[in-house]
This record gives sequence, C-alpha cells and structure tokens, in this order.
Amino acid sequence: MFKYDEIKDKPLNPWTTQDEGDHFPVMKEWWTIETLFKTIEDNRKWNLISSFAYKLSDKTSFFQYVLFDITSGKYVVHKDVNDDIKKLLTTKNRIDIKFEKSYISGLYPNYNIHIEDEKQDFFADMKYTARSLPHWVAQNKTNGFLPIGLNYYRYGFLPNCDLTGTLQLNNKTFNIKGKGYIEHAYGNWSYENPFKKIHDLKKTISIYTKLGKWWLSQNKPHIPKSISLTTENNIFGYDWVWGVFDNEWSLFFGNSMFWVSEGPSFGSLYVSPDGYNYLEFCNVRFRYNKVIYIKEYDIYYPSEIELIGKLDDKRIQIKFSKSTDSYEYISPYENSKIYKAWILCEMPGRMTGLYSDKERTVNLEGDCKIVILRLPSSFGHNSIKFDFLLPPKGVGVDINFNSHYLKKEIFTKLHFAPKPSFGFKMKKTKRKDIL
Repeated sequence: MFKYDEIKDKPLNPWTTQDEGDHFPVMKEWWTIETLFKTIEDNRKWNLISSFAYKLSDKTSFFQYVLFDITSGKYVVHKDVNDDIKKLLTTKNRIDIKFEKSYISGLYPNYNIHIEDEKQDFFADMKYTARSLPHWVAQNKTNGFLPIGLNYYRYGFLPNCDLTGTLQLNNKTFNIKGKGYIEHAYGNWSYENPFKKIHDLKKTISIYTKLGKWWLSQNKPHIPKSISLTTENNIFGYDWVWGVFDNEWSLFFGNSMFWVSEGPSFGSLYVSPDGYNYLEFCNVRFRYNKVIYIKEYDIYYPSEIELIGKLDDKRIQIKFSKSTDSYEYISPYENSKIYKAWILCEMPGRMTGLYSDKERTVNLEGDCKIVILRLPSSFGHNSIKFDFLLPPKGVGVDINFNSHYLKKEIFTKLHFAPKPSFGFKMKKTKRKDIL
C-alpha cells in the first residue's frame, strides 16, 4: 500500500535500501536501465539499454547493452555476454552492480551509470535524477510479487528520471540529455525449468488469487468482439513498454502472456501524470497492428501494439510503433523438448494516444521503448481467432484456425441470426516470411 507524507499528502518512496540492493542467493536477479536521449551537438535521438543479471541455477552472469541511433533507424553497437557468476559484482542495501568496467550505482533518487566497451570505442556516462517515485507492479495488491509458472518473483520500476551525461562513439564525444528508467527484479524461478522449485507453492497460489480477484474486479464478464490465441504467446513470454510523454507523464505497460494475441491483457498499464500517483489500469484490451516473423523459430512478434485501458471514469487509448530496426537477442535451448529458445526483441518507438476522464481530455505523444520476450514452441506457430457477431447486429461466430505445424488453415462460420448461415473451408498453407 502507499504510504503518505502527512504534511505534503504525497506518497512516499516504497523502495527500501534492501529492495534496491542484491538479494543473492535467489535463483535469478537483474537490474536494467533504459534511456531515451538526444546528443546536443547534432540533435540526434538515441536509445541505450543495459542489463546486469545473474542466474544461480547454472552459476552464470549476464551483461548486455544495445545502442540504437533512432534518427538513422539502426542499432549501432551492442554486446551480449554470458560469463561466470563471479564476474558480476553486487552489493546489499544499495544499487552497486559492476561487470568488468561497466556499472550502475546509487540510491533513490540519484544514480550513476557507466557503460564501457573499449574494443568498439563506445563509452556512456550518465547521471540520473528521479522525477517520479519508484513503483512495484501490482503494488496495492501483492506489493510487487508476480507469479510465473509455479514460482514467483518481485518486480519494481522507476519510470521517469532526468538524464544528463556524455556519449563517446567512433572517437567522437557528445553531451547528452534525456530520460531514464530503472527496473529491478528478483526471485526463485527458472525459464528452462519453471517447475523446479515448488516449496513456496502456497505463496504462488496466493499471488495468483489476489491478482485474479483484482483482474475480475475491473473486467466484468462479457463476450468480446474478437479474441485471438497463438502458441508463441505462451505463459513465459511478455510484452513490455516504457515511455515518457512530451508533457512529462510517464507510462509502463507489462502484459503477461496467456496465449492471447488479441483481446484482454493479463498485465497492467501504469500511467503517472505527476510522478507521485499512479493510475493502475487492469482492464486493458490489446491488439497487434503489425508483426515481424522469425523464420528459423517460426514465430511472430509485434512491432506495433494498440491498447485501450479503462479505470472507473478514466479511459486511455495508446498506440506504440517501432521507430528502428529491431534487435533480436536469441539464446537457443539445447535440452528442452517444449521450447526452442529464449528470444528478446528490442525496439525504440513512438507512442500516441488520448487520455480522458470526467474533468479533462489530454492528447499524449512521446518516445517509448518496446521489448518483447518469446519462448517459441517446438510445434511452431499455431493460431486460432474467434470473431463474434453480437446483438443487435446478430448472433454467431467466425473461427480461423491456422497451423504451421499441420500446414493447414481452417475457416468455420456459424451464424444463427439475423439469418442462419454455416460454412467450413480448409486449405493447405506454407510458412510466410512476414504476416
């Protein structure tokens, strides 16, 4: 729950120093920074993401950075390193993470980031000054705890920081200014073996129950106009978006995948107009307007997402569209019979939309970052879509089943009103490079 300052009547920081520091020896923990900034000398737009993580199950550490030149639409330098767990240095009670010469350090509200890659002549030094409070996902319901399979983890984010510093690339140095984001997650779970640790199953069930009650309280039972399911949108993937609008409102969207690719979200949309208070939209519907196909793993992932969120009298409609080529980090699984790989897709983008309540209507526009995680199935891409004909227009359903595994597409039409109409069609299909 929020804690309030009695004098200023503003929520207080929900993160303790223990929350910010490491929780070793949990099975998995990471810290990630995202940035959206301009180089002052030439007014170019950039995005830099960097992650520091460790995984106890195989005693490894992970360090990644990707620098996007948004103005040119390309990612220009990147590094992905899996190494011995001892290469990642962490500290209790504060963010103080280091991998080789790169690091993140500080405590709310001030942080310092240094990313260094001498071989690629890339250096970034940034100072963060928070303009918002940190927030736990589902803060008022589970205090940041989220289920994953039979396990759970804790997830928090700081969505709006002023960023200043320098960028060195190709022997040129630039002054930079923009926006920054920090997230921290930790828990006892494994993507490769999600059923490995079940001794805390009672707490996992409790988390599912609390989130389920919250979701049902905002999503009244009804028949939607359409709903689509795909195999690649399984429960271990997610859709993720962060951004800061031009009017300083910040946004965070995290959607847990339950095979749905169009329909109700099983995550949450967080919008903060002032940096202190967060509107938590749990009633969110989404759809993919554009997708990208990875042929080797036979999956589609979105490059343009549109969503509508409702909360009491509040309504928000936002479209997120990628602005650059996507960066795909792929880690193949060697021993899994169910999933082929762990695929993380990074895309800077633009977001446009409209917020309204009983007092005002606000146009929203700004830069964002889209991140998609998918674990492609060994059965490839398979989808089914239901389009419902609802009163007063009629009663019926159209079903489209498309299976790359079976190489078949089946169309079924069942209309009962205003005029009975039934149909069935099946054809053989081939995989396509892009939808």
